[in-house]
Amino acid sequence: MTHPTIKTRTISLIGVVFGLLALGSALLHFWLGPLEPTPPLEDVVAEQALKIKARVVAQLTGAASQEPPEPRTRSLDAWIDVLTVSFAFVAIACGVIAFIRREDRRATASAVLLGVGAIGFQFLALALSVIVLVILIGAVLSSLGLS
Repeated sequence: MTHPTIKTRTISLIGVVFGLLALGSALLHFWLGPLEPTPPLEDVVAEQALKIKARVVAQLTGAASQEPPEPRTRSLDAWIDVLTVSFAFVAIACGVIAFIRREDRRATASAVLLGVGAIGFQFLALALSVIVLVILIGAVLSSLGLS
C-alpha cells in the first residue's frame, strides 16, 4: 500500500526559510569577522603560551596552581553563533517532520541540507581557526625553548 505525497509544502518551506537564515547568518558572520573588538592574535597566543608554560612548570615542581575561574560572559559573536545553530536546528527539525508527513522531497531535503550545511560551515571555520591557533602556539612555545 502506497501513501500519497501531501501536496502542501508548508512545513518544509518553513524549514527552507530557517535553513537559509542559518546559512546566511553563518556566512555573514564569517565574512564580517568578529563584531566585538578582540585582542590581537599575538597577545592571545602569547598569553596562552605563558599559561601553558606556567602549568608545565607547576606540574614539574609539584606546586598546585590555583587560578580562580574567570566569569563566563557571552559576546555578541557567541549569541550570533547560538542563533545560527538554533535556526539550523529548526530547519532540520522541519525537514524531518515534513519528510514524515510525506511532503515534497526536494523541499524537505533542501531544509535538512541547509541546516546541516550551516552547522557544518561553523564547525569547519572553528576547526580551521583552532588548527591555526595550535600552530601559532606551537611556534611560540618552540621559540621559548619548550619544544
